[in-house]
Amino acid sequence: MKIEKYKFIKNGKYEVIIDSDKYIIYEDVIVKNNLLVKKEITKEQLKELVSENSFYDAYYASLKQIKNKLRTKKEIIDFLKKNGYSSKNINFVIERLEKEKYINDDIYSKSYIHDCIHLKMIGPLKIKNDLINKGIDKSIVLKNINVYTKDIEKEKLNKLIKKTVTSNSNKSSYFLKNKIVYDMTNKGFTKRYILDVLDSIEINDEEAYQKEYDKLYKKYSSKYSGNELEYKIKQKLYSKGFKKD
Repeated sequence: MKIEKYKFIKNGKYEVIIDSDKYIIYEDVIVKNNLLVKKEITKEQLKELVSENSFYDAYYASLKQIKNKLRTKKEIIDFLKKNGYSSKNINFVIERLEKEKYINDDIYSKSYIHDCIHLKMIGPLKIKNDLINKGIDKSIVLKNINVYTKDIEKEKLNKLIKKTVTSNSNKSSYFLKNKIVYDMTNKGFTKRYILDVLDSIEINDEEAYQKEYDKLYKKYSSKYSGNELEYKIKQKLYSKGFKKD
């Protein structure tokens, strides 16, 4: 089979004409197989070139993903599978990327935890789950999550809980405390620290109680009076978490 022409395209690729057929081949493959000085190749050699070229296609596609954002080993594997690359090529690509330090789950987890601590208001439990779901080994996650200290967690909780209390001034303390525990748990904070910080913050719902009472009084006073009115109002207040007698 005669190699008739080479034409550089871009991104390390060449258009190669072999027996009037066009092939897009990576420069790595051309150099490795010394094609620039060859005039002819066999059908078997062409088959091997195409196979080797598919590896580099998967490799450079993976590098593009990593260039945009750090990726875990699992994320690269999933990306390659989704794009139809063979298991053989995926294994070769992962092995090379790990050798070249382009993917490193230990470094990834450290970077991810650092960013979460400084940029997000979430707890260590959510970070751990997120990393494990990304395919990072649990032992790596547990080793690196230690930088998220109790003091950092309590500081974040203090800010979040105070903000929640301020923005829910019309809610009963009973309702508000349950909401805070539920919300903070979903954000991945440790329950005992949530309760510790919650106990240190005063939640006074006297004003909220009075506002809600006045609102209900206005609503029901045209229909009820006396003890019946009081009962109706207190029944509604109780359903909203106000426990005052």
